[in-house]
Amino acid sequence: MVEPALAASSTWASWRPATCLPDDCFCEGLRESLIRQPVNTWSSLAFVAVALWVAARLSRRRGSARIVLAGAEAGLFLGALVLVGLGSAFYHASLTFIGQVFDVSGMYLVATFILLHRLGPRFGVPPLVSVLGFVVANGLLMAAQVATPSLRRIVFGVLLAWALAVEWRSSRAGRSWLAAAAFLMALAFGIWFIDLRRLVCNPQSLIRGHAAWHLLGALAAACLYRSYEAEAP
Repeated sequence: MVEPALAASSTWASWRPATCLPDDCFCEGLRESLIRQPVNTWSSLAFVAVALWVAARLSRRRGSARIVLAGAEAGLFLGALVLVGLGSAFYHASLTFIGQVFDVSGMYLVATFILLHRLGPRFGVPPLVSVLGFVVANGLLMAAQVATPSLRRIVFGVLLAWALAVEWRSSRAGRSWLAAAAFLMALAFGIWFIDLRRLVCNPQSLIRGHAAWHLLGALAAACLYRSYEAEAP
């Protein structure tokens, strides 16, 4: 009889492996189970928790004169946060290539949303065209990631830096929250780098640098939303 753990691990055996395998998938020991990196998997759901928190705040403001995000934008922002969380959880649970694609694509969604939120109104782009542009842009980014996975992190870094620069130039009342988000992301990136390079690493510890990257990134997303609240007319 096959042991449950081995049977679960065989679920991913026929899938194309993530490019980080066999020994470059951050500093968490790989388990022969359905969830191969438990700490990194569960910490990813912090983004889903932030999405629920944002949804609750938007719901309380329904009918208010101060509209934080219009209907379509609110849906895109919430959807992006949920996909970041679920995509990252799937990636760390399976360590498959498709999981890797969903993981990074979720991050692209957030960065492109920030650009859409600011550049669309600035250039007078109709909402429907903005949404279509958002879908097309992310489809192209996903295709590029599949074709050249080695460039995915560089592309995300450039996109995020551009998005934060645009947001900073456009923001006024929300700059303190935006600065907090930028600080959290800088801190998260430093921890991510240390964890990726295994400069400080205990693969069996429950304290994971990459999990801290997830938690700090989720907090940064919450700060970004608070900056939108501060900017609401």
